Amino acid sequence: MEDPQLQDLINRINELAAKQNAINAELQSLKRTALELQQSGATVNIDVAFPTVQKTVPSQPLPTVQAQPKKPKTNFPPVVSKPRERTQWEEFIGTNLLNKLGIAILVLGISFGVKYAIDHQMLNPLTRIILGYLAGGGIIAFALRLKKEFPSFSAVLLSGGMASLYFITFAAYDFYRFIPQLVAFIVMAGFTAFTVFAAMQYNLQVISVIGLVGAYAVPFLLSDGSGRVHILFSYMAIINIGILTIAFKRNWSLLFWSAFSLTWLIFSTWVVGDYSADFFWLALSFTTAFFIIFYLAFLVSQRSDGKTLSAASIIAVLLNCVCYYGFGYYFISDYPDGELYLGLFTIFNALIHFGVCLYIYRQLSESKDSFYFVAGLVLVFITIAVPVQLEGNWVTLAWALQTALLFWIGRSKNYPVYELLSYPLAALTLLSLLHDWQQIRGLYFNYSSDQPLAIITPVFNINYLTSLFVAAMCGFIFWITWKHPKAGEHKWLNLLAPLAKHAFSWIGVVVVYIACYQQISLYFRNEYAKSLIDLRGQNTVEHNYDWLLYQTLWLIHYSIIFFAALWYVNRKKMQNQMVDWIVMGLNVLTIISFLTVGLDSLKELTFSYLAPSRFYTVSSINVAIRYISYLFVAIGLLINFQIALGQKPLLQKFERLFCHFSILTLLSSWMLSMFELNHVSEGVQLALSILWGTYALYLIIWGFAKDQKFLRMAGIALFGITIAKLFFIDLREMGTIARTLVLMVLGVLLLVASFVYNKRKKREENSTIDLGKE
Repeated sequence: MEDPQLQDLINRINELAAKQNAINAELQSLKRTALELQQSGATVNIDVAFPTVQKTVPSQPLPTVQAQPKKPKTNFPPVVSKPRERTQWEEFIGTNLLNKLGIAILVLGISFGVKYAIDHQMLNPLTRIILGYLAGGGIIAFALRLKKEFPSFSAVLLSGGMASLYFITFAAYDFYRFIPQLVAFIVMAGFTAFTVFAAMQYNLQVISVIGLVGAYAVPFLLSDGSGRVHILFSYMAIINIGILTIAFKRNWSLLFWSAFSLTWLIFSTWVVGDYSADFFWLALSFTTAFFIIFYLAFLVSQRSDGKTLSAASIIAVLLNCVCYYGFGYYFISDYPDGELYLGLFTIFNALIHFGVCLYIYRQLSESKDSFYFVAGLVLVFITIAVPVQLEGNWVTLAWALQTALLFWIGRSKNYPVYELLSYPLAALTLLSLLHDWQQIRGLYFNYSSDQPLAIITPVFNINYLTSLFVAAMCGFIFWITWKHPKAGEHKWLNLLAPLAKHAFSWIGVVVVYIACYQQISLYFRNEYAKSLIDLRGQNTVEHNYDWLLYQTLWLIHYSIIFFAALWYVNRKKMQNQMVDWIVMGLNVLTIISFLTVGLDSLKELTFSYLAPSRFYTVSSINVAIRYISYLFVAIGLLINFQIALGQKPLLQKFERLFCHFSILTLLSSWMLSMFELNHVSEGVQLALSILWGTYALYLIIWGFAKDQKFLRMAGIALFGITIAKLFFIDLREMGTIARTLVLMVLGVLLLVASFVYNKRKKREENSTIDLGKE
């Protein structure tokens, strides 16, 4: 039976829970209503905190409390950015853009109106000119009247009026001949001076841009197709002189770039469409004039800016140089016999930059960046002049000299731009040297008997001396980097300078190697070509082929000696491990080439000695050269052994295995040569198999003596190769006696090898027992 008190408590809890659920439902309903009112646009401030019920409330209904709403705050909306942006754009369009568009459209309309009147003969020529001057003058007068109150608007009107006066003056001279050429130029020069003066007074670039650069439209709007380009270019030169004058006082880059672009664009359009050799002197003269005008503008800007050399100035000067040199090169090359003067024109460009360089040095001594930049242009054009005017090795020599000079100035005088210029010039030098090498290769190494031989003395020839000069350049740069290890502060030098020292040193070594290699080859090619015998009766020719075989061998000998000298210098002076590894790798490649091509050449020389030609005398040097070659190979192997000492075990194992492989190959070749010299043809393969088996036994014994497992494994592998050769090759060609002999010898060798292994094992076991007893 349940306790009445507990039951009463449970009932009260349930009642309270039901009331709380009802209150929560009412609260949710009120919140939804307030949210709907807020979304409908009404201003509602809900600031009611609902207390959390923490104690038991009586069961009677709670009195309804109507909260007094708070007085809403007057919130002024913040000023947002969009209306202000709209106001600024409106102001810009209304006060700045519209007037410029208006004056441009007005000038354009006047131009087309004049053009229409001319085409339809509505007004006589004099009336047209007078009305044009009156219209332009009226615009200018109105602009000057508004200058005090509306300076920007007045400036736009003034520029439009000046453009109109340019139009009318050009028309009065070019179309109607009312004024002579001198008067027209004086009048337009006066307009230019007035425009410059007005631009200074207003201190607004827009006047100069619209008034001067806009005047470029004159020849195209009023052109009658007469083709009198000298008038056009003179007119453009006057406008550009005005731009130069402004450059003395203001640094208005937009004005400069507009005039610069329009000038070269108009000129290039004429060159592409109408230029011919008849206009040579006119085109070259005006190209030079434009180039000098814009170059002077650069100098004026440097006088005002002082030390600074902006990227825009560099780009402008470079583009100006490219346009002038490109057009001039085209004009001269297209002129009859003009190719003879291309180098002179290139030197003329260098002299212009040299004069500018002197001016900067004397008058603008603080503008160091400008001085180095222009001096770099001098060197660039001298560099270009070399291949334009010179040929062959002289190009390489001149570029190598320039490279060394640039690098010396840049590194020793701490002028980074010069050192940066030396790197691409060094690349050009090497490319030119490769071209020189290719030329001599085409002349000599592709020699054929039906072509006359041009005798070139080995060593004492321009090709070899050029190569040595380039190598000396690399050595000089290496010495400079050693003497002045720190390069200038420049982001590109931080990447290139650490590589320069090692790169130039290795390039110098490679150049010396290839140069001497070529001279050795040249000597033997000379002798081969001189040995030509023309058998006219048999319609054939004969050469002493031994000279080419000697060439192969002596090139290998030279390579080994060169690498040995490199290793010796490194061991005494630098002690660079990387150099040792490179020398070892080159030695391996050279010895492999001897074991393949070299041994084949020795074989051919032996055949030549045994069966000499009836046209040539063959001496015993054909046989003795084998032992000379062996001596050179021994030098290479000895150097590899010295390098491998103290190195990692893997490198030492490789060196030992390669050494034994080379010795076995040489012994095999020597044995075959002895058989040939003694005219022995039988039992050759038998002797070769015995030699291999003997050497395999030697490797095993020597491996035990030096406790080198890899040698023992190599001996076992050689035994396997020998057995495979024996059964698959030798036994097919042998008689019974020979088979018996070789099998017995090989069996004895295998037994001896096995005995050596067992004896070694027994010795190790006895040593273990003795240690156990102790």
